[in-house]
Amino acid sequence: MVRCVPSQPGIVWLARVAILVSVSGCTPPGASPTLPPAAPASALAPITSPPEWRPGDRWVYGWTSGSETGTKTVEVVEIREINKVTFYLVRVGDLEHFYTRELQWAGTMREQKVESRMSPPQPWFVWPLEGGRRWTHHATYEDANSKTEVADRFSVVSTELVEVPAGRFNAVKVVRETDRRDVDEYWYAPEVRFYVKWVGRRGDAQFEEQLREYRQAPRLIPGPPSSSPPSTTK
Repeated sequence: MVRCVPSQPGIVWLARVAILVSVSGCTPPGASPTLPPAAPASALAPITSPPEWRPGDRWVYGWTSGSETGTKTVEVVEIREINKVTFYLVRVGDLEHFYTRELQWAGTMREQKVESRMSPPQPWFVWPLEGGRRWTHHATYEDANSKTEVADRFSVVSTELVEVPAGRFNAVKVVRETDRRDVDEYWYAPEVRFYVKWVGRRGDAQFEEQLREYRQAPRLIPGPPSSSPPSTTK
């Protein structure tokens, strides 16, 4: 994404040019590009708690931005404990993103060096995630170039049946608004533990992502989190 406070559910637009990863058109083993038809969206109950991610969970998105198109792969690579807080480390290209257990975005690192951080972490989701829910976020975003104060407003506006290349999903639509010209609409689907569609605007530029593939890691054997902190060298 353009240089701005990162928007991730997601996650990831801040460094879009650097983190786009091409994937083949073949379906990898374990992927589920086509899922059974979902129930009517009206049947989607409030989502009471955050999903559990595991190392190996993997989402592949197709994106468009103006006349440009491409793919982006998001993969959970590790569960790590830092200062008694547990984080998911999620790789997108050559960046690793930190998410809390509640899927709040906390920052990025590259080659074990922190590149950006959000204090407190950005709550792309709150739980229970249900119609009419609203929340705000006031924080400081910091990277090697600057420090920026953040004031975001989030709201759950509807539940919808969304069709994307990976299939049809019952999803909760969340809208994020800012005091800048940044706006995000994203659709969280509990079936895949993340968003299946994301439409965003940064100034005059607009982009869209749609889920192409989702691969779930095995859930049989729990793995203990690592406790080694990353370097804080910029």
